[in-house]
This record gives sequence, structure tokens and C-alpha cells, in this order.
Amino acid sequence: MKSNRILIFGAGVIGSIYAGKLALSGQSVTILARNRRLNELNEKGLLLKSSKQNNFEKVNISVISELKSDDIYDYVFVILRKDHLKDALPILHQNNSKNFVFMVNTPSGYLDWINALGQSRVIPAFPGAGGKIQDGVVHYTLTSRIIQPTTIGEIGGERTLRIIELSMLLKNAGFSVDISENMDAWQKSHVAMVSPLAYGIYYDGGNNYTFAKNKNAVKQMNLALRETFNFLRHSGLGIVPQKLNMFRLIPLPILNILIPFIFNTKWAEIVISNHALSGRAEMEMLTVDFIALAESKGYDLVELKRLNKKNGTQQAV
Repeated sequence: MKSNRILIFGAGVIGSIYAGKLALSGQSVTILARNRRLNELNEKGLLLKSSKQNNFEKVNISVISELKSDDIYDYVFVILRKDHLKDALPILHQNNSKNFVFMVNTPSGYLDWINALGQSRVIPAFPGAGGKIQDGVVHYTLTSRIIQPTTIGEIGGERTLRIIELSMLLKNAGFSVDISENMDAWQKSHVAMVSPLAYGIYYDGGNNYTFAKNKNAVKQMNLALRETFNFLRHSGLGIVPQKLNMFRLIPLPILNILIPFIFNTKWAEIVISNHALSGRAEMEMLTVDFIALAESKGYDLVELKRLNKKNGTQQAV
């Protein structure tokens, strides 16, 4: 496979994982970082440690602090929390690269991205990885195809040459990849899942292990999950992928037994809990947006609001 010139716009946990894995696969990778993370990368380099390894790897990549209009890349991966994206769009707008891969949570569609860049330059996507940065080392795990592969797709659902090439590039770097024909429904479905999961963690004070033992928290989270997915189905927005219908179809007493087993794991700590705790402002924004989406369709997400109220965030929704 040819070496592409790739920029990772965002040097947090997920951006660092994708930068490192793509660089190790032979791609020419640059990462844009700011503030403390910029200093850390300049001083120590990019350090990766897989949950399957005992030692970390030092990855050679270029580090920049600003993006110039004439600095052209084959792919720009925009890997930011939604609450940070607004300030980044004007910077991206001025750059002349052709392919911007947005790994950003959103239940609100892509109009802001299209207005900033034009639809032909926007590729919606979502990561299949999780982790944390500790003492400058990125501790990470890649999620399997069964759980959540890296998911990409054109806004219109076409299986274009660039999507196929992007899929091959990511697979070559070690990621499981799925090409979606409806990324908008996929991302709405993702928020329908992660908003209750995150607020379940907050309900119990931020610990996935104690949450697993909190029967009231588990029950309320499962009620919210059932409600968000019933809304997507009955509103006609759709549930993608289909496997997420399990939150609608599995009887609640069984879910109340299964969920604690899932949350009482190191995997849940890395993939669910760490992300929920580090991105609480984003989760609150996503939840507000999802509730507004439901209300625009005539639905009142009572159980999700009740779960939020338990966390003292009812004023935000």
C-alpha cells in the first residue's frame, strides 16, 4: 500500500491511537497538538501501550501546533469532542486538503461540517478504540468488529473509491473496519446508546465497577436505553447497526442481569468509563442535542431525563 500523507487534527487519546497505529503501518503521519499535550509530544514523543502488551512503543511522527491553508494532506482525521469542534471548523475551512475524516460524536447531522468544507470533502466516521493517557503513555485497546469497528461512510451512502481506499488504509493499520451506508442513522444510534451508558456511570459517581453493583442505577439506565432506541425506531430515523435493537428487544429483567457483567470488566473501564469521565461536557452536549432531536419529532424522553436528573444535570436538558 502506498504511503499517504495524513494529519491527525486532535492529539487526545483517540487521536493519539490513530496517529500511532497509522504511523506504525507505514503512513506518513503528522499530529496537531496544543498546550500541555504539545509539550508532552515534543519532549517524550508518542508512546503507545496496548492492553495486550507489557511494554510501550515509541512512534516517530511529526508534531505541529497550527494548520496552514497550503499544508495539503491526503487525509485529515478530525478527532475532537463535539464541544471543541466549533472552534476548529474555521481553521479546517481555510485548509485545501480534499478529504476530512470526522471522527466526531453527533446526533445532529452534518450541516455544520458541510457548510464549512463542502459535502465532497466530508467523510463521517467513528473510532473503534478507547483508552487513556497516563504519564505521557497512551494506554489503549481496539474494539472488535463484533463490538464496534471503526466505522466510515459517505454522507450519501455511496461505496466510493475513496471510502474503499480509506477502509484498506485503516485495516492495514490493525483496525477492524465497517463501511456504513447510513452514517447519520449510525451516529444517532450511537448517541442513543452512549448517553444512557455515560449517565449510568455518573449516577454512581464515576466508577463502572461500583455501578455494576448498583441495582437502581442499572435499572434506570436500561429504561433510558429502551426509550432512546424505541424513539429511533418509531420515529422512522432507524437503528444502525441492527444489532443495537437488542436494547429494545431483550427483556428488561435479563438486561438488568447482563449489564452488570459487562460493566464489571477492565474493558468497560477503558472503553466506557474513561471516555465518559474525560468527556463529560461532550456527553452533556450530546444528550441535550438528542433530547432536542426527539422533541422535534414529538417524543418526550422521560426516562433519559430522569437518569440525567439523578446526576444533577436536569437544568441542562
